Formats: sequence, structure tokens, C-alpha cells
Amino acid sequence: MDTVRRDFITKALYAVLVGLGLGFLIPAARIFSPFDTRKNEQVFFPLIPEDELPRSGVKKTELRHGVSGMERTVRLFIVVSSDAPVVLSATCSHLGCLVSYHKEKREFVCPCHGGRYDLSGKNIAGPPPEPLTRFPVRIENGIVMVGIKV
Repeated sequence: MDTVRRDFITKALYAVLVGLGLGFLIPAARIFSPFDTRKNEQVFFPLIPEDELPRSGVKKTELRHGVSGMERTVRLFIVVSSDAPVVLSATCSHLGCLVSYHKEKREFVCPCHGGRYDLSGKNIAGPPPEPLTRFPVRIENGIVMVGIKV
């Protein structure tokens, strides 16, 4: 009778430990899964009123947004030419430094390693491997909306 009780307690303890392990493993698998559909979901956030857009040129701005209780700040450039406005990230694609706009040269310059980008965000000199990130833009009810993947 003692061995039956001991076997039962041992198996029950293993079942509890397996349950606890799965309780941690399943959420971790969802977070790190390449098939997680919550990643890369694009959400449009209000940036500025449409009447604050420059007629032409570049305007530097920030977007503070929060999803799932986490607030992030994204630094952006709004480039307005004859076409619709273009919103570019102010983060260099090389090492993540903040680029600045040089009005005289009409280009974005990274102060860290001399990367340069044209007004469309395309890299034209220096070590950056990719262009500046370009965000989708739409105008709704007089507000410039920017699409961010969350």
C-alpha cells in the first residue's frame, strides 16, 4: 500500500511540474514564434494637423505612441515636395544614430560615420546599408496619420 501511495504522489508531482513548465513554455513559444500574427500589425497614429505641414521642405517631429501599455517615441522627418508628404525615420540604418537635415545641401546626414541620404531617404554616401525607413502616410479628417508596425 505504501508503494502505491508513493507512486501516486510521485506521478502527481511530475504532473504538476510538467503543467508549470508548459505554463511558461507556451507563452514563450508564442512570443518568439516567427508565425506570431501580432507582430508586424500596422496601426495608424495621428502625427500632426494637416495645416501644420510645410508647403515644401522638411519638418522634424516626434511621434509618441503606445500599444499594450508600452509607450515609444519615434523621431521622424516629414518631407513635402510637389507630391504627397513622405514620412522618414530619423534613425540611421547603419548604427541607429539620429540623422539631421542640412538645408543647404538638401540631404540628411548622420553625425556618427558620415552617412548621407537624399530627400527620398535613399542612401547616397557613407556606410549605411539601407535607406531611411519610410512610413506609410494618409490624411484623415485633417490629420496626418502615420502607419507604424507594432
